[in-house]
Amino acid sequence: MLIGGFGWEVERDAIDMRVSARAQAATRGIDAEIESRRLALESFAGAREGSQQGDLAATDAAARRLAATLDAQVSVLDRGLGLLVDTSQPFGTPLGSTRAVAEGLWAVETGQARVSNGPAGTTPAGPAPPPQLLVPVMHDGRATGVLAVSLSAERLAAAAGPRHSILFDNRWRVIASSGGTPADVPDWTVLAAAPRGVALDGRSGSGDTVRYVVTNLAAAPDWRLVTWESTAFVDSVVARLLPWVLICLAVAIATALFARARAMAALQLPVLALEHHARATAAALRDDAPRPHPPGLGMIDEFARLGAALGEADAAATASERRLRALAEAGAIVLWRGDAGGGWTEAAGWAGLTGQTAPTFRGDGWVDMLHPDDRAPTLAEWGRSLVARRPIGVEFRLRTADDAAGWRWVRATGVPVTDQAGQLQEWVGAIHDVADARGAGTARQVNDAQVRQTVAELRAVYDTVPVGLSLVDADLHFVNVNTRFAAIGGLPPEAHIGRAPHEVMPESLARPLEDAQRHVLQTGRPVLDVTCSGPAPGAVQQLRHWLASCHAVKDAEGTVTGVSAVLQDVTDRVRAERSREMLVTELNHRVKNTLATVQSLAAQSLRGARGGKEGLGREFVGRLQALMRAHDLLADLGWQEVDLARVVRTGLAPWIEGGRAIRMGGSGRIQVSAGQTQAIVMALHELASNAAHHGALSRPGGEVEVAWSLGDDGITVLDWHESGGPPVQAPSADRRGFGMRLLERGLAHDLGPGADVQMRFPQDGVTMAMRFRAGLPALQPVEG
Repeated sequence: MLIGGFGWEVERDAIDMRVSARAQAATRGIDAEIESRRLALESFAGAREGSQQGDLAATDAAARRLAATLDAQVSVLDRGLGLLVDTSQPFGTPLGSTRAVAEGLWAVETGQARVSNGPAGTTPAGPAPPPQLLVPVMHDGRATGVLAVSLSAERLAAAAGPRHSILFDNRWRVIASSGGTPADVPDWTVLAAAPRGVALDGRSGSGDTVRYVVTNLAAAPDWRLVTWESTAFVDSVVARLLPWVLICLAVAIATALFARARAMAALQLPVLALEHHARATAAALRDDAPRPHPPGLGMIDEFARLGAALGEADAAATASERRLRALAEAGAIVLWRGDAGGGWTEAAGWAGLTGQTAPTFRGDGWVDMLHPDDRAPTLAEWGRSLVARRPIGVEFRLRTADDAAGWRWVRATGVPVTDQAGQLQEWVGAIHDVADARGAGTARQVNDAQVRQTVAELRAVYDTVPVGLSLVDADLHFVNVNTRFAAIGGLPPEAHIGRAPHEVMPESLARPLEDAQRHVLQTGRPVLDVTCSGPAPGAVQQLRHWLASCHAVKDAEGTVTGVSAVLQDVTDRVRAERSREMLVTELNHRVKNTLATVQSLAAQSLRGARGGKEGLGREFVGRLQALMRAHDLLADLGWQEVDLARVVRTGLAPWIEGGRAIRMGGSGRIQVSAGQTQAIVMALHELASNAAHHGALSRPGGEVEVAWSLGDDGITVLDWHESGGPPVQAPSADRRGFGMRLLERGLAHDLGPGADVQMRFPQDGVTMAMRFRAGLPALQPVEG
């Protein structure tokens, strides 16, 4: 027996190591799968944060791309848990609310992700949907919505690995399994009481002995993962070896066994009886059943005293139970206990009151017995109390086991229980009947207060969203509008109620809005992104632009009873688009003018070129460079007016940088337009080029003086005077090239209306006087 027992201990240790290692690996795998989905949803929320919040079509398209990537259903919910996007439905399909109300409210209230329970059965349309991971969308520390993604059993099973593991939710329903079924592990009542992470012996539903480990997930603390390995083969090996071991050891221990038989029986039987009594008592407490009587422990003094003390403790516990049941009969109709997260673990009296038994009511399963109108307010208040760790107090209507009794008003209370270190351990509480007249009145008052608070919160959100919201009935009369919508027409919100859009809004905005609303009433399908325009209220009649989207409002039977409308102000976007169009038009105009100028330069250079092809190239390149200098100057200043001194320096830059004798000076701050700038630069280029070839800058000692002034009459005078050069002769008519035609005929035209250009050829040097009014736009260029 010793050899067989030692061999079994060694083999059991090996099994424990394998089962524990697989449990850890499976737990990490499932946690990683859920965590990857959570990160994907948070990345999706971050990517959509800067986009147009009202663009539901873009959000739906992005959600469908994410769903295709994750191979799972993705949903987008608002703060009230209404479905905005559901990738399992075609876009535009009217959507309701999520089935995971409790988990959604937890995510909104705590700002933390949470998983929902597994499927409870099948729906009329097919199998029940899989559980979901719900992640809150946070903005400035507040949840503004919820993202949800389905968790498929196949991916969770693959993440757990190929060997012997089952994933349960908090109601001990199977989420996913790998290499087995619930019949291969002990009953859920045994698994619920098992310590976490410890390998234990058990018997499966099919009668086999197994070693199993129960662990909790980090990403889903309410779920349990059971990993096991059968020990039937080891038992059979030990069974084959045990007879031989017994034969070998029988002679050696026969005498000792006989001598110690009575002593061992006297000691073991009381211990076994105490163990059996403890397990039976624990099972009775879990199932809300009567506890067994204390066992007899024999005649040994120590055990006799222990039995007496156990009898006294059982009597005290029985008396305490009677007091609790009397308390229940006096008004506390249910006594409940919950884990640290507030999920129910025990509820004495609940099954008799509602007909809902364990494990269905565990976790948040008890919420299924509440009136549908009371579930959301109850869970909201319950969640706030859990987060704040304050006493729970909420009233609601409860379905009773007696169908004739209908709904029953009750009040649920509860308090947190902490250990000596202040760590939250559990919640305990009771449910009281408040169906009497005063209690019913109090319940109605509390419920009305909860409803008013909920309505006030919704109204605050309704009035502060940055879009216009409205609701009309089947006759297109306003039922409700928010402040932003009322501001469009300049009337208060109450002035819209009972009136049609064309009675309170500009006609250009009311007509397309009413057409869209009628289409929704007739077809039941939404109408999206209808463009509308109208004057803004006030003394300054500014034109505003909106995008309107209309959706059907249906009753419980699916009949369209009204239309909701969302108006988004897109005036800034429209103005930006128009400004961009104007900018492109202006750019095209400037490019065309520049190309026309270059074409004119080329044509005139060809017509009057001197020196053959080489002379043509120099003249044409020089004129293009002058045009480029003028263009660069205007581009640097945004095509605005330019100081005349900068224009002169730009036109004469090649000769100034080459050290030619050019003196410049003037009085007054003179600003010339873009067209005048280009004309002056080209004129100075022609003058300086001619002076360098034939005039004062063609020999040492010659110089040029450029001066400008602003007269009292607002006329600008720009003078060019050459001196110290060779004697000057006026060019004959057949020697007047493009430069002369530009200076004598085109320059005055380009300087604007009233401009005058006088060019003279005295023998001591060429002079030119330009008289013009600075800042005037230049006329269109002409060819001479």
